[in-house]
Amino acid sequence: MIKWDTRFSVGHLAADAEHKLLLTTINAIEIALRHPQDKEPVLFFLDQLYEFGIAHFQNEEKLQLKHQYPFLEDNAKGHTSLAITLNRIRDDIYRIMENETLLEEDISKMYDYVTYLAKDWLIAHLLKEDLRMKGFMGEGYE
Repeated sequence: MIKWDTRFSVGHLAADAEHKLLLTTINAIEIALRHPQDKEPVLFFLDQLYEFGIAHFQNEEKLQLKHQYPFLEDNAKGHTSLAITLNRIRDDIYRIMENETLLEEDISKMYDYVTYLAKDWLIAHLLKEDLRMKGFMGEGYE
């Protein structure tokens, strides 16, 4: 699990709140995977992550457009790539969860996905792309 750190803050209340929610949802998937035979919570939080992730990308891009953010196009391309990756992971986890009995390798693969989502998908995007928004968006809940 990864905890929110002030290093991740883009300095905009709404964007930071959404980033925190994405991170919390990824952590919820990890917690749910501690009992992988109880599939419903895993799939619920996975769907929540997908739906909220897509909504967050749209919200962030609208905010960037409103403030004429100079790196909007790059960030939007990153969001598209992230959405495709998340959809693939979600589809694969759904396929794994269709098995009546989960093998240890299946559970390990799902944990690898969660680690990837947390570190490489969300945190890497935050640190490489979204932190460039600091100072461009104001601080509020526009």
